[in-house]
Amino acid sequence: MENDLNRAEWSFFVTTLKEEARDVLWKVGSSVAPETLVKSVMKQLEALGPKPEADESRSQEEIWKQVKEVLLKAAYDTRPYCIKCGECCSKGSPTLTLDDVSLLRKGKIGPNDVFTIRTGEVVSDNRVESTLKNQEERIKIRETADDKTCIFYQKWNRECSIYDDRPAQCMLQECWDPKPEAFSDLSPLTRYDLLQDTGDIWQIIQRHDERCSHEDFSREISRLGATKGQTVEKMLDLLSFDHHVREFVTQELGIDGQALELLFGRPLSDSLHYYGLEIEEQSDGTFILRPVKEPEEG
Repeated sequence: MENDLNRAEWSFFVTTLKEEARDVLWKVGSSVAPETLVKSVMKQLEALGPKPEADESRSQEEIWKQVKEVLLKAAYDTRPYCIKCGECCSKGSPTLTLDDVSLLRKGKIGPNDVFTIRTGEVVSDNRVESTLKNQEERIKIRETADDKTCIFYQKWNRECSIYDDRPAQCMLQECWDPKPEAFSDLSPLTRYDLLQDTGDIWQIIQRHDERCSHEDFSREISRLGATKGQTVEKMLDLLSFDHHVREFVTQELGIDGQALELLFGRPLSDSLHYYGLEIEEQSDGTFILRPVKEPEEG
């Protein structure tokens, strides 16, 4: 790489690498010197260097992102054990598995601490910084609204408040040596596993899934665009049913608050923003659907 850069550019690049190395080493709690870390991966970094302009398809931002990923992985490799740095906890919450049923049965994790992501629901994937459709039902620990950190992670002392009773995924997670196959033998926990014996509640859950699944929601979103809004009433029927089921369970069964998102998943209206839409309830209890309002300047 040095041959492709003049001396001043190379000096600046190495200095920048060392500063980035210093940051990632601090993040993972490693005592290795920044210069040592950079030297250990220099061949990889050289391979990531800019190609001749005619052959280069990456932006400077993309190149630097790849450089950072190499440094971060190398930094984790310098201390292959958990130091409770919170890096895993701050990148999202764990998905619960069948191994975690006892944590819910014993009250170590409560119904207000979790939520359901239903099949077909559009979700944000932090790993690739984009959205995708969830392929199978999952129950996850809640995350903070501002930065998607697991609610059980205590930033003030960098500890998990349920560390001794943490989910199986957390026990297997190794941020210094991520292996997707480590979770391949874990079976995701579903509402059926938890709630199939709850009688009326389970019947309401099933009826809700039949009437307003995310597959139906996605289909109506597509039709809404294709018909230029002429099928809006069908979309409003889905959103209204979803809303009133939650209202009914609150009033008739006394189930309220965040536990509703375990039973029925997140409201369908929460997914509208992915399509640039929002819903507003009128004083008479009806709803209107409209494009998201742009924030006013000034």
